[in-house]
Amino acid sequence: MGNDRKPSRAASLEFAAGEEVREPAQMKNYLGYAIRRAQMRAYESFYNALRDLETTPSRFTLMLLMRENPGIRSVDLARKLGVARSGMVRLIDDLEGRGLIVREVVKADRRNQALALTTEGRRYLRQLERAVGRHESALTDKLTAKERAQLIKLLWRVGT
Repeated sequence: MGNDRKPSRAASLEFAAGEEVREPAQMKNYLGYAIRRAQMRAYESFYNALRDLETTPSRFTLMLLMRENPGIRSVDLARKLGVARSGMVRLIDDLEGRGLIVREVVKADRRNQALALTTEGRRYLRQLERAVGRHESALTDKLTAKERAQLIKLLWRVGT
C-alpha cells in the first residue's frame, strides 16, 4: 500500500534563477528578523567605511571600553563583550602587536592582565571615532534625528 502518486510540479517550482526573492508579508512584522537585517546592513557598512583603518566592530568596542576603564582586566572585557577568553586573547594580541594597547600583570592576581590604551592607541581610537561617526550618519540618513534617537532608545530597551 505504498504511495504511488508522483509528486506534482507545484507552483513553488516556478522561481527563476536571478529573479528577485519575494519576502512573505509577515516577515516585516518579526522584530528579530528586522533587527538581524539592520545588523547585517550596519556591519557591512561598518566594514566598508573602516576597511582602510583595519578594524572590526569588536576591536573598536574593545578600545572604547579600555579608554573608559583604564586597567580593566581581560576577563572583564571578555564577559562584557560576550567573547570567549580564547577569542579575547586573539583580539588583545592583535591590538598589542600593533602598539595600540599595553598589558600589565595585576599585582593582586598574577593570572590576570590589566589593559590600557597607548598614546598611539588613543590617537587611533579618535580616528576610528570620526570614521564611525561618518558611518553612523550614512547608516541612518533615511531617519530624522528624532527617529534615530528613538530607534537607539528602543533597541537598548529590547537589548537589555
